[in-house]
Amino acid sequence: MREFSTSVTPAEFRRLEEFLNALRTQCEVHLNPCSEYNASEFESEFRSKLLTHHCFMGSPLFQESFDTAFIAACEHSGHTVEKAPEGRRFWDVAVDGRKISLKSSKAKNLKENRLHISKLTEAAWIQDCRTASKRRKATFDLFGQYCAEVDAIIQLRYFQTSAMYELVEIPVALFKQVFDVGLSSFQADGP
Repeated sequence: MREFSTSVTPAEFRRLEEFLNALRTQCEVHLNPCSEYNASEFESEFRSKLLTHHCFMGSPLFQESFDTAFIAACEHSGHTVEKAPEGRRFWDVAVDGRKISLKSSKAKNLKENRLHISKLTEAAWIQDCRTASKRRKATFDLFGQYCAEVDAIIQLRYFQTSAMYELVEIPVALFKQVFDVGLSSFQADGP
């Protein structure tokens, strides 16, 4: 039986036991050796935030909690972190000067070999553009602004069937391919 240096009630003792057991949950971890976020300090801090969240909330970690966990892990592992000003468009946090957009997904149809990023393409303005050329111009304008403002998207994905998290970094430079898309791809899907 564990002992604590301060007196605790039986209920507090049970919560502390649950918490310590949660933090000691065995996890299989695979780190990308090329990632800026592969330090053991980052992994340990991020994992402890995930496990703590599961312990007390009983549900997967998502957006606001993910943002907090990511920022804490970055700070703990020695990165310089600056939160985006309130209401800032496109990015959420700057890590060592790189502007990052943080996303999370627990969609039931997640695929391990496919990423889905809907942020820029599920906007009402698309419906307002009645011609392919207007849709193309508006898309190019939006993606141009986004690529000029953001360096990467970091997405936390939760696979429900395997209870597995995946943290993925997507360089925004990949989005520049949209500028090679022909006009015919901007035709309306429906009326």
